[in-house]
Amino acid sequence: MSCLPDPTVLTQLQVENPPRYTQAQLQDYLKVIKLPQKFLDSPVLKDSSLAHTKEHGLPLLKAITRYHTCNIPFENLELHYSAHKTITLDPYELFEKIVTRRRGGRCMENNTFLGTVLRSFGYEVRDCGGRVARAMSPYPDVRKNQAYTYDGWNHMLNLAHFEDEWYIVDVGMGSMGPNLPFPLRHGFETTSIAPRKIRLQRRAIAESHASNPTKGTELWCYDVCLKPTEDGTDVWTPTYAFTETEFLPQDYEVMSWFTSTNPRSFFTRYVTCTKMIQDEEKEEIIGNLTLFKDTIRETIGNQRKVIRECKTEEERIQALAEVFDVNLTEEEKNGIPEERRLA
Repeated sequence: MSCLPDPTVLTQLQVENPPRYTQAQLQDYLKVIKLPQKFLDSPVLKDSSLAHTKEHGLPLLKAITRYHTCNIPFENLELHYSAHKTITLDPYELFEKIVTRRRGGRCMENNTFLGTVLRSFGYEVRDCGGRVARAMSPYPDVRKNQAYTYDGWNHMLNLAHFEDEWYIVDVGMGSMGPNLPFPLRHGFETTSIAPRKIRLQRRAIAESHASNPTKGTELWCYDVCLKPTEDGTDVWTPTYAFTETEFLPQDYEVMSWFTSTNPRSFFTRYVTCTKMIQDEEKEEIIGNLTLFKDTIRETIGNQRKVIRECKTEEERIQALAEVFDVNLTEEEKNGIPEERRLA
């Protein structure tokens, strides 16, 4: 009678030698995101102790996140265009995928990678977990009936510390992400992609059983207002909620397993890819390009239009290359299951 192999443990933290990228790797990353020379001249890149300052560290972080989201896509192609259909969260394998192969990833890939980049530059970074709001669902009935409820733990974001304050850093929420670092401060509001506004509130979510919410049941809730009004009657859409509690690699391994393998997961059902668009002179994000299933839409501000519809699998692969600079190998092209192929 054959014996089952011994079970393996989940990902373990390297306590004595945490993952860091070399200076050469960091320079390669900065080339991939096309960071302009004026930011490459930041004193942080010569003196890592300055990464903790709002004077020097915060402006560089803002530039890095902006250029990251414009040049490294939020995408789930590995779950469709590959033979193995598996996701790695190993920082060194992510470097190979994102920098060497010029690909992107979902929230846990992009934010694990960026968190490692920032620590390598000298930033103090904490990894956290979140729940995506069901208002983000692709299903109209879910958005209508469950808009103020949230999924289980299925999102990753980073917090970066500057002097006396933490800032949210999230390059893994696609077109609905903040697309800029902003302070962990109750009631904070700002414009992200004009005219869109974002806000942060500390509150109990709808599913909480607490009759009198306290800090023990409250979460940080990130909301988006797509069309602000002049009279202050803004409609805010819940986007995700998160905790300040530090999450570890083994936590994300569990979270990633569900989102990348469960047949009900958004990521296993649909092909998607997003890159942000920026106005480099104004140094701000102004919109995005998003492929969802067979259609690519361009959104500038709150104006959206279809720029390409893919009728065949060959057209979608060509669009990924031409619009998103994602060039699949022959093995990857052939890896998509028959039921997900376009005609």
